Amino acid sequence: MGNYTKAINDLHKKLMEVIFESLGLKPDYLQKEIEQGSQITAVNYYPSCPEPSLALGLPPHTDYGLLTILLQNQEGLQIKEKTGNWHCVPAIKEGLVVQLGDHMEVLTNGRYRGVVHRAVLNSEKNRISIANIQTLSMDTKVGPASELVDDEHSVLYEEASFRDFLKFVSENDVLEGRYIDTLRKEGIH
Repeated sequence: MGNYTKAINDLHKKLMEVIFESLGLKPDYLQKEIEQGSQITAVNYYPSCPEPSLALGLPPHTDYGLLTILLQNQEGLQIKEKTGNWHCVPAIKEGLVVQLGDHMEVLTNGRYRGVVHRAVLNSEKNRISIANIQTLSMDTKVGPASELVDDEHSVLYEEASFRDFLKFVSENDVLEGRYIDTLRKEGIH
């Protein structure tokens, strides 16, 4: 598992460089903060369920970090489209799924959005997923990059840290609303 998480961490750094370049930022933007951050690895097991329509593996949510890199052995990940419909993400052998998190949405001032997703159960097969979530350090506040704010693009989000997110999760029912919604400036949807 150690070699896998190191390889995922290296991939994360490369993906962040490409994302920052796509926004007109320097590839090493936030490099120090990213290196001081955390990589959270969650191994999830979803047993087969004879009546999957009566159960849910993981309720709809977004991940708070910058990126989540997911390995899954079976289908079960679904992403929510703008229309509100759910789309099943195929499980590609040895393929990885990359999802943007809320921290990325704040950092990019809404240019890139966190992905609302859920895990559904399967009536025939067990599913295992390994999610690697990249976050900055507990107290590093992230707001929209100043380079992405101008006369045409006002600041859309308040600054927040991973600690702020954990406080929200511990004090609120996450099924009632997303943390990112509490960070949006008033009047912004």
